[in-house]
Amino acid sequence: MSNTASLDRPAKWIDSLVHESVLDRPLDSARHRCFILPRIVVAACILLGAPIWLFFYGAPTPTEFLIFSLAQTPLVSVGVLARTGKLRLAQSVSIFGWLAMAVAIHAFTKGYETISITLLTIALVEAALTPEIVMIFVIEAATIDLIALTAGVDVTGANLNSIQGPASLAILAAPLLLYIAFLAICAIRAENTRTLVDSANARDLRLLTDAIGDIVLHLDRTGAVATIIGDTHKVYGLDRRDLIGRGFFQRVHIGDRPAFLKLVSDAFEQDAPLTALLRVQVSLSPSASGKYVEPVFNYFDARMCLAQPVVDELNGHPLEAFRPVVCILRDVTSEKRADEAIAAARAESERATASKTRFLANVSHELRTPLNAIIGFSEMLGNPELAPTDPAKQREYAQIISNSGHHLLEVVNTILDMSKIESGSMQIFPEPFSLPSLIDQCCDMVQLKADQGGVNLMRDYRRDIEELVADKRACKQILLNLLSNAVKFTPAGGKVRVVIAPEGNLIAVTVADTGIGIAAGDLTRLGDPFFQASASHDRAYEGTGLGLSVVRGLVGLHGGAIMIESVPKKGTSVTIRLPLDCREPALGTSISAKIETIPRLGAAIGADIGLTASQTIETAKETVKKIA
Repeated sequence: MSNTASLDRPAKWIDSLVHESVLDRPLDSARHRCFILPRIVVAACILLGAPIWLFFYGAPTPTEFLIFSLAQTPLVSVGVLARTGKLRLAQSVSIFGWLAMAVAIHAFTKGYETISITLLTIALVEAALTPEIVMIFVIEAATIDLIALTAGVDVTGANLNSIQGPASLAILAAPLLLYIAFLAICAIRAENTRTLVDSANARDLRLLTDAIGDIVLHLDRTGAVATIIGDTHKVYGLDRRDLIGRGFFQRVHIGDRPAFLKLVSDAFEQDAPLTALLRVQVSLSPSASGKYVEPVFNYFDARMCLAQPVVDELNGHPLEAFRPVVCILRDVTSEKRADEAIAAARAESERATASKTRFLANVSHELRTPLNAIIGFSEMLGNPELAPTDPAKQREYAQIISNSGHHLLEVVNTILDMSKIESGSMQIFPEPFSLPSLIDQCCDMVQLKADQGGVNLMRDYRRDIEELVADKRACKQILLNLLSNAVKFTPAGGKVRVVIAPEGNLIAVTVADTGIGIAAGDLTRLGDPFFQASASHDRAYEGTGLGLSVVRGLVGLHGGAIMIESVPKKGTSVTIRLPLDCREPALGTSISAKIETIPRLGAAIGADIGLTASQTIETAKETVKKIA
């Protein structure tokens, strides 16, 4: 235990001479120790040899004292390093000390040129271990002097042939040669430490980037990738060549490239962390048709900051030219998709709330009006003082009560049907029936309302059309809703036309009118529950706004489709397409049919009385082809 403690004390003393600025940097600390240790050993040997010199040779001459003082330059360089922490400065002091001592020995002594050559060799070795531009001149000067001495040229007039006492010179030169070997060993150890530190840093950085799952890049001022840290990019199927250089920029979505370049520029100018959301192409996927591939973009949160500059140990100034921008890319695609889904759900909820608010405002009138009539006329009939004595008047009051009750029942049934459709509990029971006969019944039911409004209700279809297999009650409800709306929104003198046309294994029913039409802004929302075009509390046309929603749901249950064409003040055309056999709707059919809306610049299809049924359907087909 005592031996271990005795060995630790010199190591701790050497560590105490290491400058505090490099204590947290293992590589720089190792270089400082490798610089301090051999020079401390040399200085200690010289100091220990001083008493021996005095014992054999007596008091030193001024020249010998100068050389002895210069021999303490390694110790001075250690003091400079411990004081300033600048390794390059300390190395320069040590090199120039060896050169000064070599020149002094060569100039003021005779027969010690071997020592001078050895000192020059030490200066050369230390200069070679200090790869700075300033040291090149030192190497050149020392090399010239060394060549001159080796060639036998005495710069002060002496000649190498005058060397005496080769044994004593060898004894003096041997420690210096050992010092050179010591320097080489320390340099090798420092280089090994650097390699180990670099490997450890690379491993730790790789483990860190793999653990956090972020892509780490080094960018230059043009946004080109200079270095890729870690292998996280391989998770997305990306290779190094896909990102290096301009590869990453080419993968940034074209709409985000200006923001990316601005982020890089701001990172260099502001020297502060900055963030931006970028879309980066990570792969390709085949299109729906399979004829071509489409790029797949992920959302990445790009965080950029300017890297810390490398400090020059010789002068302490930062090297700005070696400052890349560190870009950390974190995949936020799932978060972005979740935010979009939440925003869409919130918007849908707000629309549903607004629709229900409008529905309550609209339906309250639809319910209160017949209820007031029922309550008022019932009280009149039940009160002997108010009840009319005329039987005809009593029958009129009873008829009003009956009509109001039927209207209430119709409103409630519509609401219940819509609720069943939305909940998916509505069922259809297909059966074969004659569609022209059903349309005749529906037209007869709305004929009175059309006559009262001065609307001409026209029927344009053949009687020999094959039977339709569908839910007869649901089809009757569809037709009544369409005919009632067409008659209701067509002013006096207008026309409503009903057309039937077979289309292969489909049957198309078109109800066209010359009414008020629908604005282009309202077309996209047709069929939404409780929605009414141009809805307001003082509107001229009453209703709950559920009629077309019920039609949409019932058509969807049959596997059919809806197309609506309209132009304001000129009319609307609604075309329903149903399979001839609705017992097996097409796979993938949704509960509610999708409504295809077409705003037109001219009159609605079929609004002109001069058009026949076939012309109406052909025009509709041409319009659909153009839209497709």
